[in-house]
Amino acid sequence: MKKLTKFLAVTLAALMAVSLAGCSARKAATAEEFQAQAESAGYTVTDTSSSDYTSGAKQTLSAVKDGVDVQVTFYAFSDSDSALSWYTSEKSDLPVTGKTIVDSDAYSKYTLTNGEVYYLIVRLNTTAILCKTTIAKQAEAESLVSALKY
Repeated sequence: MKKLTKFLAVTLAALMAVSLAGCSARKAATAEEFQAQAESAGYTVTDTSSSDYTSGAKQTLSAVKDGVDVQVTFYAFSDSDSALSWYTSEKSDLPVTGKTIVDSDAYSKYTLTNGEVYYLIVRLNTTAILCKTTIAKQAEAESLVSALKY
């Protein structure tokens, strides 16, 4: 009986280890992945890295869609500390009535509705996304961010 119990415990532990191996943490999108996803959703993507001197990002891509009042900007930073610093700065520039959805070492998400304007700021490791749109187009912005698994 003891051998059977030990065998079952070892088997259960092995099964748990195998099943958990399939689970993974969120993976930050690359600039190329952001561009591909945004373009497939009908956005026009522009590399704004050379004109973006304020964010500290090594690469910045802006996505807009004709006829839709949604601005989505993707930032790629050299390290996670720079991304966190940018996120904190962007968040502090907005009114304090927003809602922090998640705030961890690797992932942060903040939303704010200010009148008719909706903001979504998401940071994942060394990348960040800033969405600005109207409340009516909130789902449009969230759809792109969700497609990137942010």
